[in-house]
Amino acid sequence: MEALSLVAVVDATDPVDVVDDPRRRLQTAFQACCDGLYRFILVRVGGRHDVADDLLQQTCCIAAGKSLVPSAGGDCEAWLFGIARNVVRKHWRSERTRGGVLPLLDADGGGELVHAMESGPLPAAVLERGEATTRLLAAVTALPSADQRLVFAFYFDGCSHADIADANGVTPKSIEAKLYRIRRRLRDLLANPTKEGGS
Repeated sequence: MEALSLVAVVDATDPVDVVDDPRRRLQTAFQACCDGLYRFILVRVGGRHDVADDLLQQTCCIAAGKSLVPSAGGDCEAWLFGIARNVVRKHWRSERTRGGVLPLLDADGGGELVHAMESGPLPAAVLERGEATTRLLAAVTALPSADQRLVFAFYFDGCSHADIADANGVTPKSIEAKLYRIRRRLRDLLANPTKEGGS
C-alpha cells in the first residue's frame, strides 16, 4: 500500500522548525505506522482493499481534525489505532444496517497457528487455512507496527534471524527474544480478543 499523503495534517507552508507541533507529531507517527495501520484495517474488512483505502483515509482525516494529539510516539500510534478501530466498527455497523455480514473468526484455529510459529516460518499449507489465518492476522495486525514488520519478515516472508538482525542493526539473539515476546503477546490476544490494541 502506498503511504497516504498527510496534506490535510501538515500544510507544506508551515515552518519546519516548529518545536513540539502536534501536527508534526501526528505526521511522524502516521508515517511510522501507516503500513501497520493499513494492515490492521484490511484484515478487519475481509481483505477488501477499496474499503481499507477509504477507512484509512477516514482515520487520517479524523486524526487531523483532533485538537489534542498525544505527545509520545508510541502513545500517538496507539491513539491512531484506536481511531482506526472506531472507524472499522462504524463501517460494520453501517454494513449490518444494509444487510452486510461480518467476517467469521476462528479463535481456536488462530491459536493453533501461533503454536505452529514456535518452529519457524509458517509453511504455505498452514497459511491456506482461511478462518484460522484470518484470526491470526487480526491478532498480528493489533500489534505495534514495528512488531508487525518483524512477524511478517520472519514468519511470512521467511527471512532469517540473521537477515532481520542485519537490517535492524541488532544481534540475531535479540530478534529471537523479540519474536518470543511477540508470540506470547499473540497468544494473549487470541485468548482475550477484547485486549486487542495498537500498543
